[in-house]
Parts: sequence; C-alpha cells; structure tokens
Amino acid sequence: MKGDVTTMKRSKKLTSLIMAALLMLSVTACGEGASGSSEAGKDSSGENVSSSSVSASDDLFDENGRYKEPVTITYSKVMFPGAKFPADQSPEQNYINDFLKERYNIEMKLAWSAEGSEYNNKLSINIASGELCDLMFVDNYITFRQMAEDDLLADLTEIYPKYRGATLELVDNSFENRNIEAVTVEGKQLAVPGSNLGYAQNLLWLRKDWLDALDLEVPKTLDEIAAVLEAFVNEDPDGNGQNDTVGLVVQATNPVNGYANNYGLESVFNAFDVFPTQWLTDDEGKVYYGSTDPKMKDALTLLADWYQRGLIDKQFPTRIGSTEALWTSGTAGAKFGPWWAVANATEALANTPDIEYVAVAGPVNSKGEFNYMTGAPTGSVSVVSKECKHPEAAIIALAANNEIVRGTYDKNDEIACKYGEQSLELRVSGAIDDAGGRSLDVLGALTFDYFDVVPKLSACVKDYVENGSYTEYPGMTDYDKSQCIAAKRFADGDKDEANFWAYWSRYVGGNVTEEGNPVYPAYYFETESSTTLKAALDKLEDEMYLQIILGEKPVDYFDEFVSQWKALGGDTLTEEVQAIVDQG
Repeated sequence: MKGDVTTMKRSKKLTSLIMAALLMLSVTACGEGASGSSEAGKDSSGENVSSSSVSASDDLFDENGRYKEPVTITYSKVMFPGAKFPADQSPEQNYINDFLKERYNIEMKLAWSAEGSEYNNKLSINIASGELCDLMFVDNYITFRQMAEDDLLADLTEIYPKYRGATLELVDNSFENRNIEAVTVEGKQLAVPGSNLGYAQNLLWLRKDWLDALDLEVPKTLDEIAAVLEAFVNEDPDGNGQNDTVGLVVQATNPVNGYANNYGLESVFNAFDVFPTQWLTDDEGKVYYGSTDPKMKDALTLLADWYQRGLIDKQFPTRIGSTEALWTSGTAGAKFGPWWAVANATEALANTPDIEYVAVAGPVNSKGEFNYMTGAPTGSVSVVSKECKHPEAAIIALAANNEIVRGTYDKNDEIACKYGEQSLELRVSGAIDDAGGRSLDVLGALTFDYFDVVPKLSACVKDYVENGSYTEYPGMTDYDKSQCIAAKRFADGDKDEANFWAYWSRYVGGNVTEEGNPVYPAYYFETESSTTLKAALDKLEDEMYLQIILGEKPVDYFDEFVSQWKALGGDTLTEEVQAIVDQG
C-alpha cells in the first residue's frame, strides 16, 4: 500500500491557550447522565455520536449496555520504539483497556506485539501456524486477501454495521462505502477498514507575495503557469537585485509517484487527462496502467521544454534530501503538493517571516477542468478471526477506542466522559506524543477519519478566521477545534509555528480541495507478484521520467519504456489486477 496520508508531516504544537480551551470544552460538554448510560449523545448538529450501537434488547448485554458475562478478546499490536507515555500506562495495560473493561465488560488480552516490519513477519508466522488471535491489525492488502481466500476471517457483513456506532458510520458514509468495498470479497465484508483522508490531491502552491510584487494574476492553465514561472525566474520577484530565484521545485528521486506526492509533477500529467501510477479501466472494462497511456508523451514533451527553459529548478536531480530546504529558503516560487504540504513552518518563518502563499486547484485541462487522481480509501485494516467467539466485541472495542481518543463519545455517559477527559489531558499536556498515543490504542496503528474532513474542517477554519465563529460538523474532534483556534491566532498576528501551519494549510490550502473532479482508480493496491516485480518496474519508470525531462532521452523513448515495462512483468501485474477487479 502507499503511505498512509494520516502519517503526513504536520505541526501539532498546541499553545497553552489552545490546551486550556480544549480542556474546558471537554469538561463542560460532559453531562450528568447515569453511569454506563447506553443512550446516544448528540453533538451540536444533532447527530448521534455514541461509542457503539449496543442495545439492552440484545440478550448479550444488561440494561447499561455491558456484557452480562465477561468477554475476553485477544489481539495483536504494533509497537512504536521510543514512544512517550506516563509510567502508569503501557501498551499492555492502559486507560483504553480500563475503559473497555469498565464500560463494556470486555477484557483485552494482548497475545503478541512487534515493531514495524517485524510485525508483518510475526503475523505471517502466526498465519502459517494457524495460531491466530481474535483481533489483528493488517497493513498489507495482499495479506488480507490471502487470509480471506484461506477462509480465516469472520464475516462482518451484518455484525459491523450493527456495532460500529455512529461515528464509524459517519466515517463510512463519507467514503460512500468505498472503504467497505475494498474489504468486501465475494459479497462478504471481511475486515474493518482503516481510513485514508481524501482530498490530498496535489495543488499548485505559489508565492503570493511574488505574484503581487510582479503584478501577476493567479494562473490556472499550463500556459499561464509557464508564464508565471518564467517571471519568477527572470524578473527578480524578491527584489534583491540578484539572479537567484527558482521557479518550480521538483522532487529529486520520485518526481512522479502517484497520489499526494509532495513536490511531484503528477498534476501536469493530469492536465493532459492521464494518470500515471494508477490502475484504470477503459470503456470496455479492460485494466491498464496509467503510466503506459500514450498521452503521457504530451505531458513529457511539455516538462522537457519547461526544464530546458529553466522554469523547473535546473538542479532538482541533485537535491536528494534538500528539496524542502530549497522551498523554505525563500528563493523558490512554486511547487505541487497536497493541502498539508505548504512548508516546514520553522524554516519558512526563520528565512522569510512575511512569506505568503496561494493554493490553486490546477492546472486545468484544455476544457478548463481540474481532474486529479485519488488515493486508496483504506490504508490498513483490522480483521477478526473466524474462530473468535464474540466478533461483535472486537468491533465494539475498535469503535469505542476511536470515540474516546477523538473526543466524539457520548457526553451523557459518565464512564466515557471520565476516560475521554483523561485521553485529552494526556495528549494536550504532552504526557504522550503521537507515537505514545498510538501505543496505547488497541491495535497501535489503525486510524479512522472522515474522507471529507479536510474541506469540512477548512470551512470551519475559514468561518472562524473571518467571522470569529463556526458551526461544528458531526464528529468534529478536539484536535479539529484546535486548528480553528491556531489559524485565527495567526490571522490576528501571532506567528507561532503551529499557527503558521494551520493558517496556510487549513485556511488557504484546505479551502480549495473540493474544486475539481476526482478520478478513482479501478484498483489501489499491490498484487501477488508485486513483491518480486514492482521494484524493478518502478525503477524503470522513475528513470524514464528523469531521462526524458532532463533531455537525456527523446520523448519517443517512452514507447520503448512501455515495451520494456510490459516484458519485465507489467503484463503479469495487469493480468492480476484484472482478475481482482473481475472478482469484485
């Protein structure tokens, strides 16, 4: 799978004012409901936000929504070395497990754990030996498919919707169930999908202060962008009297790498209605790899011309590990990147305190449309063993964990309030870092978020910056609220690093993410042969981009690349993707 965009680098530094405000919000939000109340609370929009859809009418539960008899769920967990959390908390025993025991009578028992890649190795060993625990994290889609084909997984088709609770239902609805489709095999839902944020397509980021200095309009078309880049390079936009400015900043090692590729060139290809690195289907349902589309040559021709004219940073192939430094140095004027990738705030503020940006949903194609590629709705999944006696308890645990951590639990539930406030205080006080928080979560790595949370939150940030108030959306978290506060502080003159990031990313970048037309691939993941074939194919593809753009090979070399790609295993991968797409 591609990198989970929920792990993207972003500033989460919270000032004392933000911490105090969020703690006050949490404390005042919790009501005086009866302990263990199973009645769903409502947020300001009137939407139910309960930890799970546990009903006293179900024979398994008592009148307070607790199991009548204790239920034990064994589970595996991803560990994070160096994680920060208090001495009275541990990955094995912590406030999340305490909450599940007190609120639902669910005892979480850690079967095994491992770090990083070792986790996948240990999971493979457990699968081979037939020693599966009840609840498992799986971050390799092919592993999930293999487990499904070997009939190792519980059928969650009816269980998951019943026990997922209101917040996960909102998450799934935001994806229009594309995330559920990804874990549905032959009509059966066989996993709980983690979620990747949507709307992380690349935007065109420009130095607004440079546009203003040169009296230039914000560009949308490729020709307009080229004219702006030329001015950035040749017309001294920083006014220092030196020929030291750069146009378009490009990533050195993977200039074309797919969805959410910071400093990538994918947007230029999209403007020619081609979508490199994506598996697509033609009008007849036949699968093809977007990087082999003949229209790629038109985009490559343009990029080679831009590089020759100096519109693209001439030194980009040598800037391995220093691309971000060029952008934050104050000497570069443009790049393509997602809403979250505006800049490293610390370096940008230090080098150019008064820097300004603008984000553009572009370039547009010949019809004036901004078409962009999309990412996998599911970055990782959790599965329940077919032998689990209470698969619904595993779903309840995941849903309740998510509610407590995100602050969307039932505010009429005293037990939920107690642990929700503890969770928030641990985070905003700095007692745990991001890795520490994940270490205490049930599985350690699975995350849930709304597909459209970026434009929703950005709209709230915009309202708060411009009007001093905003209307909460269903499932809005404490962290989301902190972003409104931070962006408003920046607009009011407080150029703290966290405020800088929230303002330019949320207020500026996030508010143009709904512009344009998303293109959904036919398939997002790797296949059985990817392990042995993909590395060589990707290397061949990366070399093709660099050789043509730098002028080392003519554009017609693309045809040779396509032939080599197919012969070296591309046809095999295509056949495997076709089989999966046909299977559904």
